[in-house]
Amino acid sequence: MGASIIGHECSRYVWLTWRWANRPSFPGRVLRMFSTGVREEPRLLDELRGIGATVWETDPETGAQWRVSACDGHFGGSLDGVAQGLPEAPKSAAVLEFKTHNHKSFTSLIENKVQKSKPQHFDQMQVYMGLMQIDRAMYLAVDKDTDDLYCEWVHFDSVRFEQLIDKAQSLINSAQPPTRLSQDPSFFICKMCNFHRLCHGQMAAEANCRTCCHASPVANAQWHCESHNKKISLKEQQTGCDRHLLIPALVSYAEPQDGGDNYVIYKHKESGKEFSNGPGPEPRFTSAELHNCPGQLLGEIAEIKSMFPTAKVVSGNFDDMQSDIDDAKVKPESTATKEKRVRNSKTLQALENFKPKVD
Repeated sequence: MGASIIGHECSRYVWLTWRWANRPSFPGRVLRMFSTGVREEPRLLDELRGIGATVWETDPETGAQWRVSACDGHFGGSLDGVAQGLPEAPKSAAVLEFKTHNHKSFTSLIENKVQKSKPQHFDQMQVYMGLMQIDRAMYLAVDKDTDDLYCEWVHFDSVRFEQLIDKAQSLINSAQPPTRLSQDPSFFICKMCNFHRLCHGQMAAEANCRTCCHASPVANAQWHCESHNKKISLKEQQTGCDRHLLIPALVSYAEPQDGGDNYVIYKHKESGKEFSNGPGPEPRFTSAELHNCPGQLLGEIAEIKSMFPTAKVVSGNFDDMQSDIDDAKVKPESTATKEKRVRNSKTLQALENFKPKVD
């Protein structure tokens, strides 16, 4: 769980990110934006050395990037550097934090300072200062549009630091996601979130060990699987296994009705159709199938799976499927669409009445 997001206003967002509930896929443009921030760091380090400061971008004891951790190793982050000999406080060590901003964000930063303008950045530095036992941090920001620089001293707040550590530990200890920031799916913060579909009933979480009922965090930054009764490596966590059972709260379009050690029976909130995750009663779905299927279609697909138990839901383009669903809600049905729907209905009816010959 990263110090860079612990200050996020939605605790559910932090928990879902740490649990890999729906890992985002970024387009090339966004990856280039991330790269811009990384490439700016050596330049800022050199400029600090240029004014006479002593700068350590890596830990002298290990030769690796500065890292801090807490909560049995499940919480922490990586520092941009540590400096001493800065003009305003030449005898004091300071945590270094570098960020790049667009012009609008940079202007807000100048007007409001980092705690008000970028509270997540402020909290990130509080975690670093507390775990490094350093009482100040230098925040250096670059305007990507003008190349202007903004510098601010941030001082350690022990009360805020303890609040953030307690928040992280509470989220790590929780087997269930916190409540939503808003129950309204159109709330502007929710609409911009990576987990909007997952939180508001349109999809189920990804299938990996961190979204599974059988896995839990243990000491020394490790995870343990109750089903296999063993510690699970990072590689194993990323892929999961065929015993995967989604945490019920991560199937947000259905309500759990019953279950056992290896399965959960759900009732779809809209269609009322029952289905199971794991080796339960038919129709049954693997966790990967539930993730691959839009929640609005799950009831209909459960009916098809009832007729054809060996059928599988394979991965598709969720955006295209969601677009089709949204179009159907707001656009009048065309003659061609109506004819296609009638044909599909007749086909399903024929399949339902089909009885194979037995020799």
